[in-house]
Amino acid sequence: MAYNLSEGSLEVIMNGGHYDKPVMQVLGSKKIQGSGANERFRLLVSDGKHSHSFAMLATQLNDKLITGELSDYSVVQIDRFVTSILKNTGKGEKRVMIILDITIIAPGTQVGKKLGNPSTWTEESAQSAPAQVPVAKPAPMPARPMANHSAAPALDSSMLSSQMTHPIASLSPYQNKWVIKARVMTKSAIRTWSNAKGEGKLFSMDLCDESGEIRATAFRNECDRFYDMIQVDKVYYISRCQLKTANKQYTSIKNDYEMTLTPDTVIAECMEDASCVPTIKYEFLPISEIANKGVDTILDTIGVCKMASDLQELTARSTGKQLKKREVTLVDSSGGAIALTLWGKEAESFDGNANPVIAAKGARLTEFNGSKSLSCLASTMLRLNPDLPEAHKLRGWYDNGGADMDVVNISARAGGYAGGSSDWITFSEAEEKQLGSGNKGDYYSLLGVLTFTFADNAVYKACPQEQCNKKLVDQENGLFRCEKCNREYPNYKYRLLLGANVSDPTGDQRITAFSEAAEAMLGKNSADIGRLFEYDKAAYAQLFEDVKFRTFVFKFRTKMEVYSDEARLKTTVMSATPVDYKEANARFIKNIKALSGVEI
Repeated sequence: MAYNLSEGSLEVIMNGGHYDKPVMQVLGSKKIQGSGANERFRLLVSDGKHSHSFAMLATQLNDKLITGELSDYSVVQIDRFVTSILKNTGKGEKRVMIILDITIIAPGTQVGKKLGNPSTWTEESAQSAPAQVPVAKPAPMPARPMANHSAAPALDSSMLSSQMTHPIASLSPYQNKWVIKARVMTKSAIRTWSNAKGEGKLFSMDLCDESGEIRATAFRNECDRFYDMIQVDKVYYISRCQLKTANKQYTSIKNDYEMTLTPDTVIAECMEDASCVPTIKYEFLPISEIANKGVDTILDTIGVCKMASDLQELTARSTGKQLKKREVTLVDSSGGAIALTLWGKEAESFDGNANPVIAAKGARLTEFNGSKSLSCLASTMLRLNPDLPEAHKLRGWYDNGGADMDVVNISARAGGYAGGSSDWITFSEAEEKQLGSGNKGDYYSLLGVLTFTFADNAVYKACPQEQCNKKLVDQENGLFRCEKCNREYPNYKYRLLLGANVSDPTGDQRITAFSEAAEAMLGKNSADIGRLFEYDKAAYAQLFEDVKFRTFVFKFRTKMEVYSDEARLKTTVMSATPVDYKEANARFIKNIKALSGVEI
C-alpha cells in the first residue's frame, strides 16, 4: 500500500513557516525526562525528504506510545502542533516541534519499513533554505497592563501580546526568553510563615494551556504585587519567571518544573478571544475504582452530590486553629459512592439542596477504620455544575433514575452491625443479622479459611488503559478491542476475577475477589499470574492448589441480588490479610473473658 508523506513539510515547519496537517512517518522515539505521568518523549519523524529528531510529544498523547498504538514506522497525520525556540547549551538556539494532536493513519506493524530515503534536517540546512513566510498572527487587542518593573524596560506588559507565545510543555530552566499564554485554573489563599530565618508570605496558582500545565508561586513582594490582580479562569500573558525542578511533595501538577515569580516578572491579562486556551484538564476516575487506589493518592473525580452533612467546627491539634468542614457524598453511574470533605470557605458556602454535580481535581484519598474517602487540599480545584460533557451526562443519569440506583459506598464504615468495624463475626452471625438483605450492601470482617478456588476463569485480558479494566475482545488479527473505550490495542493487561469458597466453623460462603484482593490471597501480581496461565499451566494450577486452606482476615461486602428471578447473596472480598496471631489470640482471650463474666 502506498503512503503519501508530505514531502518538504519539515523544511517549512522548521524554518518557522506553517503547514496544515502534514503527514509524516515516525522512525523512532526516546524518553527524555520524567517518570510515570510526567514522562516526556522525543520522536524522530520523517516527511520522506527530511527527518528530524526534535519533535516532542505532548504529555496527553503519551498513552499512544506506552500502549503501542503509536510505534516505529507508523504513518501519522499531525493535526495540531506548535514550534518553539529552545536554548541549546553551547550550540545556540534550536527549534522544536511540539505535537499536540495526532491521527494514526497506519500502524507501524502494517507499514513495516522506512518510507523513502530522508536526509537529516539540520540548522545549517535551515540557513541555506529559501525563506518561508510564517502564518501571520492576527493583531490582538491591547493587553491590560498588570505589572511593569523599572528593571525591565525592554519588555513591558503592553508588549507581551505581540510576542510569539511558547507552549508550557516546552519550558525548561535552560531558556529565559519566553512568553506563555495561560489560563489560571486555581489560586490559593495567601499563606504566611515565621521561623528563625524570618517571616514571609506566598500564594500559588496553577496555569494551563493546550500543551500542559504548571504551578507558579509568588513570595513576599511579588505576593503583594500580583495576588489581587490574578483572577481564576482568566487568561494571562506571563514572562520572566524563574523555572526550577518541581517538588512533587507539594503539587499534583503534571510538570517536572515549576515557576517562581521574580521582581522582573511581567504579567498582562489577555483581552482578545481566549477560547482557544483550555480550562482545567481532568483525568476523572470512576468512583467505583477509587477503592482500589492506595492511600494518599491524588486523583480527579466527578459525581453528583447525593447528600451533604451539616457544617462542623473542630480544633486542629497541631496549631489550635478553628477549622470548618463539611462532608458531601458523591455518586456516579459506575455504581460507586464516596465521601468528599470540604474545608474552610468552600465548606461554609456549599449548598447541596439542588444535588449539584461536583468536579474535583487533585483530591487526596484517605483511609480511616478501613473505609476510604476523599479530602480537599489547598491545591484541590472544585467546580460545581461545570460545563463539561461528563457533568452533563451525570446530570441526565441522576435525574432519570440514577438517584435511586443502588450504590456501593466505599466510605461506609466496615461492618453493618452493632459492634463496630474492628469486630470479627462468623457466617452464622452474619446470617442471623440478615446482612445483605437491606437496600444497601453491608460490610463485615471475618476470620476464615480459603477452602476452594475456581482457577479456570480467574484470569482475563483487560484494556491497557490505567482507568479502564474492561475485558477485551480478541479480534484474532493481533489486535484486541475495548468496547468501553471504543478502541483497538495491540497489547493488554492481565486482571483477576477469582471465585472461591471461604469457610469458618459455622458455615461457608461463595465469594468473589477482584485483582487487588485476589493478588493478596494468591501472593502474586496479576501480570505474573497471567504469564503462568499463558506459558506454564502446571505452575498456574499449583499456585491455586497451594493457597487452599490458608487462613485470612477477610473484609466482605454482601448484598442480595436477583439472577433469573432467583435471589442470591453476593459476597465480594474488599481485602484479605494474613492472620496476625498475636492480635487474634488477644481477641479470643477478650471474648472468652467476656463470655465467662470475668472482668478484663
